[in-house]
Amino acid sequence: MYMFAFMENSTFRKYTHGLVLAPMAGSTDSAFRRICRRMGATAVVTEMVAAAGLSRRSVKSHKLLRFHSEEKPIGVQLFGNRPGDFERAAELVSKLGFDFIDINAGCPVKKVVNSGSGSALLKNIPALTAVVRAVSSNTSLPVTVKIRIGWSPEEPVSDSLPAILADEGASAIAVHGRYRSDMFAGEVRKEEVERIVRNSPVPVIANGDSRSVRNALDLLDATGAAGLMIGRGSLGNPWIFRGLATGEPLDASPLPREVISTIWQQYEMMSEYIPVDHLYSILRGQLLHYIRGFRGAAELRGRAVRVDCSGDLEDILTELEELLIAERQRNS
Repeated sequence: MYMFAFMENSTFRKYTHGLVLAPMAGSTDSAFRRICRRMGATAVVTEMVAAAGLSRRSVKSHKLLRFHSEEKPIGVQLFGNRPGDFERAAELVSKLGFDFIDINAGCPVKKVVNSGSGSALLKNIPALTAVVRAVSSNTSLPVTVKIRIGWSPEEPVSDSLPAILADEGASAIAVHGRYRSDMFAGEVRKEEVERIVRNSPVPVIANGDSRSVRNALDLLDATGAAGLMIGRGSLGNPWIFRGLATGEPLDASPLPREVISTIWQQYEMMSEYIPVDHLYSILRGQLLHYIRGFRGAAELRGRAVRVDCSGDLEDILTELEELLIAERQRNS
């Protein structure tokens, strides 16, 4: 059995040595982060926020900074490639109650990479170090960096990169165990994550392919990482944090009524900050994560994408509970 314990007075340790919800654009909003904290995530990170947008006082970027006290400890993830933007963004977010600042050097999405941001920084180490330096010089908060194991198998990150980042002010490094060229395909390369762990003077948090309690604990064992970061494996399954917190895979399998209750909670929290004219279009994407992997899911998903009011949602959740109960009986 695995248990994760922390020094009570060490907030940052809940990130470096805990169970962290990964930042995922369009998915890990405030409501979902709160759900995951309730399930056992020890720390969360915002969706990635453009440093340039904060520097220009973009309303869209500033909205991504919204968080609830229940989410703490929480980090804000910044992306971009210009040190000046990061300096101004670091100064701004340091005043908002965040517990640490994370720098995105791992996003593989073409639009982000083409701007010289995300995992493109792994091909431009001077730019990456300048960004880390810019943030660490303009905040008193811990600074972390999210990376991949390299650009491609032909261009892995060097053994010296963890020490270089630490010298510039990084207090921890989160590593997704794929190359940028892999995107999200193929198996995580645990041996490459372990190499980074072995060469790092600061804690490393392992990320990638943690779609079950067993997968996640295998990743932790194989890499020797200090902590775990869970991304896509939590979507529609925040209970994975409960299973990881106890080390018991069965704890990650919710009862049908728990699924319904959780979705209602998430909906109610979203209603607190999303205008009603946008609420249901955003909710549909979250709802689809929960409707998969059982008989009848495809048909129900087809109806879920048309949810347009609380009555529609209630109808969908009533049928969802019936289908989940039937699936549970078939598997018992």
